[in-house]
Amino acid sequence: MDSWRLLLSGVLIFMVAGCQPSKPIAQPSPTPSGKLESYLRLTKATLEQTNAKGQNLWKIQVEDAVYTPDRKNADLTGIKGNLFTDGKIVLKVSADKGEIQKDGEIVILRQNIIAVDPRNKAVIRSNEAEWQPKNSLLIIRSDFKGSHPQLEVTAKEGRYETRRQRVDLSGNIVAVSAQKRLQLKTEHLFWLIAENKILSDQLMTVSRFQDKLITDQVVTKQAELQLKTKLLQIRQSVDFKSLKPPLQIAGTLINWHYDKRLVDSSQPLKLVDYEEQITITGNQGKVDLNQRMAWLTGGAQGMSQRNQATLFANNLTWNMADQTLEALGNVIYQQSKSPKFNLTGERAIGILQNNSVIVTSDKKDRVVTEIYPEPKQSQSP
Repeated sequence: MDSWRLLLSGVLIFMVAGCQPSKPIAQPSPTPSGKLESYLRLTKATLEQTNAKGQNLWKIQVEDAVYTPDRKNADLTGIKGNLFTDGKIVLKVSADKGEIQKDGEIVILRQNIIAVDPRNKAVIRSNEAEWQPKNSLLIIRSDFKGSHPQLEVTAKEGRYETRRQRVDLSGNIVAVSAQKRLQLKTEHLFWLIAENKILSDQLMTVSRFQDKLITDQVVTKQAELQLKTKLLQIRQSVDFKSLKPPLQIAGTLINWHYDKRLVDSSQPLKLVDYEEQITITGNQGKVDLNQRMAWLTGGAQGMSQRNQATLFANNLTWNMADQTLEALGNVIYQQSKSPKFNLTGERAIGILQNNSVIVTSDKKDRVVTEIYPEPKQSQSP
């Protein structure tokens, strides 16, 4: 069984309720049970709890502690000390007030709480927390505030599993990365502090900032953020939007290197220029938003909605700055508006919006042109 000890370094006072004073004047009424109840009060004391192996579960110094008659609960003020997991310090804590409950199985902290994990430099602040030593769990009941060299985060509440160094956060979560380049908003996520990762299983909005202005924003239902490598891996992407260039990106799996503004995927990728009304798709691809370049491979297609022109190829390179498309391998250019025709060849370059596409081929194969005349409309007699 767990045991608790008091290491006294101050004044010990017994307060006895139900005793009669020496003078009969102002004699207090006896307690209903007729029994004497004594309260133990300690000042400037050190309290600790150990398990059956003799390992510390918690050890704190208090300015004042008042124990109930059964010595199982106590009210505390001026708290400072350490919380342990497997006999090792996992949190250095301080708080203005607190309680010991259930014979030391629970320690409650209140007001101006600061908890520092010396293993990973994470700092947790709150006004109400509960330490459950048997579960190696710190529960933050309200107003979670966490900071780390890689991240700052606020939430309605949180649960810190000290053995796994994992925080389970919920409610009004706002997380900001180092240098304030990335901001996350969601209702639930896991923060794996030792691994510098964030895992989200609910709808999350992620915004990238530069000079306090949003450059890119993604809304996703599932994501993994690797803070050290500055990589956001997006699954079940709902919407990825870049302001400059004006681009939307969609796919089932997207890797976003947000610091360098690089996007890549080994799975089908769709790019939409929502100003020029150009759609580019490919079975895999890479996008450099800073350089305004995209490379689609493994079978790709470019389409202009304005003039219904389409370009098919094995590989497409898209220069978004001047809207130039370069195609290579099994090229097919289709123009659906009058005059309707197809061009096939090995290479192509041009601008779909202007219908100015040049298709070329090597010496072995010629460019093939297919023209589709407009059907004649029947005239009324």
